[in-house]
Amino acid sequence: MKTMRTLLTMLALGAGVAMASPKKACSGAELYSLGTVKYGRWEVRMLAGAKSGTVSSFFTYYNNSHEGGIEPWREIDIEILGKNPKGFQTNLITGTAKERKTSDKFHPTEADLSKTFHTYVLEWTPDSIVYELDGKRIRTYPASDSQVIDLRSKPQSWRMNLWASAWPDWSGPFEVKSLPTCQMINWIRFSEYTPRKGPGGSNWTEVWVDDFDTFDDTRWGKGSWGFEGNYAMFTPANLDVRAGMAILALTRQGEEGIGCGYARGMFPEDPMGRNYPR
Repeated sequence: MKTMRTLLTMLALGAGVAMASPKKACSGAELYSLGTVKYGRWEVRMLAGAKSGTVSSFFTYYNNSHEGGIEPWREIDIEILGKNPKGFQTNLITGTAKERKTSDKFHPTEADLSKTFHTYVLEWTPDSIVYELDGKRIRTYPASDSQVIDLRSKPQSWRMNLWASAWPDWSGPFEVKSLPTCQMINWIRFSEYTPRKGPGGSNWTEVWVDDFDTFDDTRWGKGSWGFEGNYAMFTPANLDVRAGMAILALTRQGEEGIGCGYARGMFPEDPMGRNYPR
């Protein structure tokens, strides 16, 4: 169940998906990259959206995974679950759409990740996959891991989405009346994998930083689809750049927009501002 976020045929590709109960229908958001890479380091400064039953994420994804057939499934996940936002889940998904292999693990934190901004790091190389939170290494997959080996086969996009899960055991029971909620991204920094050719002989060379002062439509797209097990339909109306942040909203149907319950658009501020950790 917990691997279904981008499962099956996306509506954007023209095929309908049977959605969950219309009594719980709502509108979510997905921000996705127009480009793909094989390997990289993503640093994401984010405040998660978290109400019971919701999922707030950053992940990489092979765009043809959902097609099934001969296409492999390739995905690397960071997910904050509404059931318990004092922690986050890491996961690799390989195999195929029909038979997926997962390695999900929950990492508890003292902080509520939906109340304060935190810096998430995902490093993907041919030899390892590393997760960090606020400069602390949380999980490492070594080169010998079979999923790390499988993930080498395909380039991937990188994405963030906010949605409502139909699996209460995983993410908590969802009630549409609890909405709205928002996921806020202050900035993202991407570094290319350049073994021993980066600054000081490091493996990473910074390529770009997006402060979200404006929406860069040469880098990003806005999702307009749904998938099985998701009460929400993604809509561009629930994704905007405002106050120097990318804001993804999860709302009731007919209440699309990015107010998120904050008075007069007074969104939370990140005390780190635009300072990037080095």
